[in-house]
Amino acid sequence: MLLSALTAERRRLAHLFDDDLPPTLGSRVFNTALAVLIIVNVSGVILESVESFEHRFGAELWWIEAIATAFFAVEYGLRAWASVDFQNSRYRQPFWGRLRYLRSFFAVVDLIAVLPAILGMLGAGDLRTLRLLRLLRMLKLTRHATIFNLLWSVFREEARSIGAVLFILFLTITISASLMYMIEGEAQPEGFSSIPASMWWSVETLTTVGYGDLVPRTVLGKVMGGLVTIVGVAAVALFTSVITVSFLDQLRLRRAALRQAVEAHIATGTLSADEVEELEELGERLGLPDAEMAEAVEDAARDLASHPTCPHCGGVLTGMRHV
Repeated sequence: MLLSALTAERRRLAHLFDDDLPPTLGSRVFNTALAVLIIVNVSGVILESVESFEHRFGAELWWIEAIATAFFAVEYGLRAWASVDFQNSRYRQPFWGRLRYLRSFFAVVDLIAVLPAILGMLGAGDLRTLRLLRLLRMLKLTRHATIFNLLWSVFREEARSIGAVLFILFLTITISASLMYMIEGEAQPEGFSSIPASMWWSVETLTTVGYGDLVPRTVLGKVMGGLVTIVGVAAVALFTSVITVSFLDQLRLRRAALRQAVEAHIATGTLSADEVEELEELGERLGLPDAEMAEAVEDAARDLASHPTCPHCGGVLTGMRHV
């Protein structure tokens, strides 16, 4: 009896934690409460750096940190426990499945949320490090942000193109730093003292930041600086165009997927309330706004209105059109 009760409770938690399942009222409430706690906790960490504020509200900030850490620790443990019931079949095995889950990206993010407390118990004395790690709790907000899912899709699809651009940038930094070390090394031995030191100039020139802390003085060095700046502008433009085109392609594919789902539902007749809710959840998972869903319904209805209907079942005969 106890084992079956624990299994049932674990499955309920899996439905609450599993990001691959459609959101329910319970999961929405939980995620909203989690987001509020993260925002309050991170705001407390930021305000703690103000000495006067920390001196006045130190006790309150300590309680906020303690409550947040306890909540994150319990959540981390429960997610690992319930991961065997997630929709992803990779996590089904009791030991190896949980181990795979603990190595996943968001499980590592959850671990970072409780890491400051663990380091504190182990005697870590650098409070600045603990504050920095607590700020990383903001990464937990990316779990349910659909825009980040869209961006990850863009990076996955364009990984090779992005890698090629980054390789060009790294090659340019290395070559230009080596040349500037040869050209400016004697004129500015304190600034261009080595190739690694010259790489700082290459990075700030290639990205067109130009802090001005390290500038060429020789004529040949200035010519090299101009060439590196031009290459930097071209590389940044190339990188931006790759990301932009892939982003638009991902939006187009997601809109097409939503339209196909709408057409599949509307082909059998009018949309029911449950079907509309299902399509809204699909649009939310795809990272599309509500206006996209409404537009897809209107377009599908307008398109399918040109098809004749079956006199027996009332369904749309998609293979024929009125003439």
